[in-house]
Amino acid sequence: MTMEDLERTPLLGGNHPNSHVTKNEAASHCGSDCHQPPDLMAPPENEAEGVTTHIYPKRFWILIVYSLLAWFQCAQWNTWGPISESVDVAFSGWGSQTVAMMGNWGTIMFVVGVVPMCWLLEAKGLRVGVLACAGLLAVGTVMRIIPFATDSDAFFTVMSHLCAICVGLAATIAMAAPPTIAAVWFPPKERTTATAFSQVLNQLGNVGSYMEPLLVRSPGKGATPEDIRSDIKRLLYIDAAIAVTLLVVILVYFPTKPPLPPSVTSSVDRYDFITSMKKVFRNRDVLLVTLSFGIAVGIPLTWLSVLNFSLRELGIDQDDAMWIGILAVVFSGISGLLAGRMTDLVYGHVKLSLILLMSATLACFYWFFLLSWGAVESSRWQVYFTVVGGLSFNFATAPLFMELAVEAAYPCPEIVVGGMLMGLDNFVGLVFLLLFFIPNIGYEWVTYSLLATGAFAILPLMLMRENYARSNIDRADANEALPDIVIRGEAKDE
Repeated sequence: MTMEDLERTPLLGGNHPNSHVTKNEAASHCGSDCHQPPDLMAPPENEAEGVTTHIYPKRFWILIVYSLLAWFQCAQWNTWGPISESVDVAFSGWGSQTVAMMGNWGTIMFVVGVVPMCWLLEAKGLRVGVLACAGLLAVGTVMRIIPFATDSDAFFTVMSHLCAICVGLAATIAMAAPPTIAAVWFPPKERTTATAFSQVLNQLGNVGSYMEPLLVRSPGKGATPEDIRSDIKRLLYIDAAIAVTLLVVILVYFPTKPPLPPSVTSSVDRYDFITSMKKVFRNRDVLLVTLSFGIAVGIPLTWLSVLNFSLRELGIDQDDAMWIGILAVVFSGISGLLAGRMTDLVYGHVKLSLILLMSATLACFYWFFLLSWGAVESSRWQVYFTVVGGLSFNFATAPLFMELAVEAAYPCPEIVVGGMLMGLDNFVGLVFLLLFFIPNIGYEWVTYSLLATGAFAILPLMLMRENYARSNIDRADANEALPDIVIRGEAKDE
């Protein structure tokens, strides 16, 4: 076994000074003062070479609460895009640039805050990190309703920008932590599914935002600016109430980790944060996966926040765009869950699955490009099919990219890998939204960017070498004794 293999697959080594630490040895050091919680007395799900694992039903509570938080964060990020026409009438000084900037704050603050927020979660644990995410959302949404006591449009605009900043910081945990939640709480054959579930709920936040036109009336349909203004106020009060409720729920119960790990690799300490950062930036395969993910997923997901403007060029108004957005997100969620579950069931073919999904995405976006360019006569069903199909195939790649990157980076912490992927994803989205500030740029360039980035993103993935170091350990045959267990304390960089 080479030194690279030992580093990437530490449980298969056995030459670490703290090797051979078994359950019985640990108990002998503990003495009579050791006490196990009552719920741990049940027979463990798996016991292999000194590592006792157990699968807890409470993992579903953790996943659902975190996923609802991720759902709400995404809904707040895309608050203004689906009602862009209405807010422009209700509040002076709003327009496409202001709406784009509200979405852009999310990408800006993600890029700025991803390192410190991921460090917070890694250093202080899941509970502190998720509480920070919920607290930012609660503070931001409450700040946004304060100006309603003054009826000042300028004050409201400023506080809306500050809320968007808080939502962007919260996104670092809402978007980067899914593989960490999966690794800490779920067994190997459920990990990708758990990652996909929380990512899907985050993406389904766009459904919540695209249903806003059901509460906020469109201009030109008998509603006065004051009527629309009142509708928007009611919407924002509802948002603040949801955010505070989620914060209270997490405060009441959201433990950092289960008493016993769900898998062998979950019991092994990862590299510290700084060491992990150094290693992932030197890992060729992780860099290639990250580059492919950021390019392939960054623009289509950001496009959802300004989808109205592209569809308007094809004669699709705000109400029709609402249903296109809802269908796109719902089918994206279904495809993401299916992709995640299939990855857990059919092990070892993530790269091939990604290439097929990315090719299908590219085909749909090429069709949409032909509609926008006028080479094919546009019709409503074609617009629905190309947008919904392209975004669905595209989003199905997200949990697979996460799984491939985490495997390639093991034993670096999952939050570092997730933060790195989502950091580049948001940086690409930031550049995309900044282009809207170029005067008279129009919207034709959007379809060009969807095509160009989709085609280019496949190239780095083709060069990446598949590695399943973490899963190979966890999925080892139960009848075969695992090699010596390495308990990593403080790993040092060579």
